[in-house]
Amino acid sequence: MKKITISSLAIIIAITSFSQEATKQGNILFEVGTTAFGENLIKHGASTGFNILSTDGSTLFSIGAEGGYFIQDNTALKFGLGYTDLDFTKFLTYKFGFKHYAGGNVPVQLDVTGATNEDQNSGFGSVDVPDPLWLGLQVGYAAFLADNISFEPTFRYNASLNKDYTDENIIEVRFNFVIFF
Repeated sequence: MKKITISSLAIIIAITSFSQEATKQGNILFEVGTTAFGENLIKHGASTGFNILSTDGSTLFSIGAEGGYFIQDNTALKFGLGYTDLDFTKFLTYKFGFKHYAGGNVPVQLDVTGATNEDQNSGFGSVDVPDPLWLGLQVGYAAFLADNISFEPTFRYNASLNKDYTDENIIEVRFNFVIFF
């Protein structure tokens, strides 16, 4: 029993240990994952992650990814692109911001996420669908599965910057995989 406990602890430490080489200045990161779930996903509109949702007769599909360049050790300048198809409209999404790995395993991200609506006058009769714009703050934990791959469950708070789109702020739980080059 003692050997199993020590072995389990060693495996957990190995999996979650921080790879200092991954977040060195000059490195690149590539990130894919999920975004909001449920009704929050439809409310958000702007996604750089993978999602599929069908509710109340509407179906939403989104796909996207994010990339970044480490401008200094542990701090990356990030950007993202995505596409969302909702029954009544389609969005092309963009994101830019910073991601910092505090203490090596705690990614903290601050960014702006927006989208341009391809179908300005569809689905709502004569009412235009405005473009969403969000200020996001995200914090999580980076579990390094290898020297250059991490799994990052995160919590995210999105504050609406376009009250014409929505005046509601959204909290999300995300699950991301990050590859470092």
